[in-house]
Amino acid sequence: MIGRPSLTSLIKRTYNTMGKLFKTIVGVGKVITGRPADLKKFFNPTADRGKTVWPKSQADLLRYGVRWDYDGVITREDGKEYHKYQLQPNAGKIPSTIKEWRDHNGGTHAVIATMYIERGTDPDDETFELAVRNSLEEL
Repeated sequence: MIGRPSLTSLIKRTYNTMGKLFKTIVGVGKVITGRPADLKKFFNPTADRGKTVWPKSQADLLRYGVRWDYDGVITREDGKEYHKYQLQPNAGKIPSTIKEWRDHNGGTHAVIATMYIERGTDPDDETFELAVRNSLEEL
């Protein structure tokens, strides 16, 4: 059929988009670990539920195309309390990988990934990077 992509091309495009999205999110995690003040916000959040933890500057919102919003404290299956964060796409002019995901998954309120950091944990690069990677398992 003319004008209709094949299943193979759709799978390749989805794989490429997800791979780029993965790479983008891991890159954002590395930016945060490189900024100790930003990293601390994930272990001792001061943002209210539903508010953005990172990034705060308009330039970073546009540069990275995503934001981590705080979603409160929850108790998981293991009985421990965790800070819950939701990664969401930003509005406006953002990187094409994020824009494509946003356009196909419900807009700026769609949740790309959910991250949990155990309450009372000291700020630590490795703990944060593991939490980011674990959040990507949902993708």
